[in-house]
Amino acid sequence: MRKIYLILFILFSINGLKAQQSLNMELLAQWNNTTLPKIDGDQLWSDIMGYHDSVTNKEYAILFGNDSLYFFDITVPTMTKLVATIDGYSTKSINRDAEIYQHYAYCVSERSSSLGGLQILDLQYLPDSVHEVYRSDALTVQAHTIFIEEARKRMYIPQNSTKMGFSALDIFSLNNPENPTKLASLQVPTNDLGEPQFAKVHEMYSRNDTVYLSCYDNGLYIMDLTNLNSQKLLGVIANYPQRGTNHSSWLNEKGNMLMFTDENQGSPIKLFDISDISNPRQIVYFNSHPNALPHNAYWKNNMAVVSAYEDGVYMYDLTDVTNPKVHAFYDTYPLNADGVYNGFHGCWGVWPYLPSGNIIASDISEGLFVMKPKFGVGVNENINWNSDVEVYPNPATKFVNIKLPNQSEKFDLSIFDSRGILIKKLEIQANNTTINTEELKVGFYAFKLSNVHYSKTFKIIIE
Repeated sequence: MRKIYLILFILFSINGLKAQQSLNMELLAQWNNTTLPKIDGDQLWSDIMGYHDSVTNKEYAILFGNDSLYFFDITVPTMTKLVATIDGYSTKSINRDAEIYQHYAYCVSERSSSLGGLQILDLQYLPDSVHEVYRSDALTVQAHTIFIEEARKRMYIPQNSTKMGFSALDIFSLNNPENPTKLASLQVPTNDLGEPQFAKVHEMYSRNDTVYLSCYDNGLYIMDLTNLNSQKLLGVIANYPQRGTNHSSWLNEKGNMLMFTDENQGSPIKLFDISDISNPRQIVYFNSHPNALPHNAYWKNNMAVVSAYEDGVYMYDLTDVTNPKVHAFYDTYPLNADGVYNGFHGCWGVWPYLPSGNIIASDISEGLFVMKPKFGVGVNENINWNSDVEVYPNPATKFVNIKLPNQSEKFDLSIFDSRGILIKKLEIQANNTTINTEELKVGFYAFKLSNVHYSKTFKIIIE
């Protein structure tokens, strides 16, 4: 087994750890409201979730606050706008979480000053409004997180407190998206003495009814829940180097590699080969800094995208899983002293799955971040086109010229008005293209050019 620490001292001098706030990551937008009441000194925000409306092709960020859920239109990140705010079920909640299914958001909360419940929010009317279609404490009153497996129409609520008691994990059907029904509770596996092997599930991941359960100090359990009347234990990851409080996990696309974190100061991210699910094999562990605290880690293609509290957002190239490499980072919390880490501050959540390729993140005290990773580093090197694209004249009247690199690649051109509404979308390929703008009214527009290698928005004024 090969053990690796990725230490950022290779990027900076020891005395200048905070001197560089980003690497290959461009900040597109940031939003915060520091006038809101704080919890535990500096907490305003917890997790974050992205939503893509496939009908309008608009993108949204949902930021979870102590008392409310905040909805932002980030279709054109430079024109990010708060479009809706919905009161949470509970008040002064340290932990609020939500998952998306179809055009609904399912929200739970925990560690709050009042008991909560399940909220279901209909997002199809965004950006005009968000409709609450379900609000009840019948299925939950306190829950740490929620997970939805869309293909199976299943909703999972780990660590679920209800009026009837506590469950390590409850499973629900979403056949009726606006009225979930309980299917079963987790059958916690027992040891030879008949004792439960764990009491709580902190967070979980599911694919094809196989669930990956992060169970605090008991480690990570893998179970088959295809038949809820006969649940099966498939594998256990309990004894491993740098073991801590097992927090959360995520599968790669192929399903043979599992990445997870332990929520302890200085505990690195772990990567396991689960090709033989009954005998998981550790490949590597890695971290942004020996004392850093990674929180949530997600696979995206050959990348790991991580929210790392006081180190902000990190991206690692996992093309060679035995040798993770820093691809990009953005420090959302440059407030801690160089090399000094103080626990639960900084970047709580990150979401990397929006079609635009933009990454959204939540910082406990600093709010919403919208970022774009740049290419040009890592094993699979891509060309950075930024210096080769020109959009002119600006201001324009009857036409806009677009000068592309001397390549045979196709680009998508999306034109948005000042409200972020998509006016026109077309595909261009010629090195020099002229866009007729006579049909556009006088005003401000955003011209977004993108393909697999490149994405940039140009602000254009039409006179």
